[in-house]
Amino acid sequence: MANPFNVFKVKESIKNSILKIKTVPDSNHAEDLFTMSLALCAGVKRIFFEKSEAVFSNEPVIEKKLIIQFMQRMRIDGMEKFDQTTVLSAVHFYKDAADLASSLPAGVMIVYIERKFVPEMLRLFKYPYIDYDDDTEVLDGAGAIVNLIAGQFKKELGRLGYADLQMSPFKSYINSSVNGVEYPRSQTHKYEISFEVDDKKRMVVEMVMAPLSKQ
Repeated sequence: MANPFNVFKVKESIKNSILKIKTVPDSNHAEDLFTMSLALCAGVKRIFFEKSEAVFSNEPVIEKKLIIQFMQRMRIDGMEKFDQTTVLSAVHFYKDAADLASSLPAGVMIVYIERKFVPEMLRLFKYPYIDYDDDTEVLDGAGAIVNLIAGQFKKELGRLGYADLQMSPFKSYINSSVNGVEYPRSQTHKYEISFEVDDKKRMVVEMVMAPLSKQ
């Protein structure tokens, strides 16, 4: 059976107006970053299909947005994504071990999930039951999800010919991170992808990435 999650097929679907795209690339890196956002979207769809055979209520919405700086870091606030208590988890990407040791990220990914949906999403992915009322379990659960998505995103980038990236441990927060997160400061924009389950927005994934070398 043909692979429905090939990023080139996702790009083709844009021409047929299947995906909801709210941005237009305007430079070489902008085009690369746009392609990465499609790869990320395809990776999330692949995870949902392979882990649970679940499908999204509507096609994901991809938007390009300005990064809001806070003390030379990127502001992240779950209450901008959902009206309810939100759990967010971040993972950084590095070009090599030296950049990882020096905390010089090439990119960052943040996953936002309504707190009440974290246990259900873990159940879909066949993870052990967690206690919704236990902050530690919910934060770790969100971390497991961002690790899963980030790992798949790395595979999708590899399929596009990019060199392998180092990945940081996750850091999870409830509603927001007071100090924001590190990000590649050469970048001014991020991509935000919203996913619906049961006709409701359940998860938002943000991605920032500096230019990457290819293998």
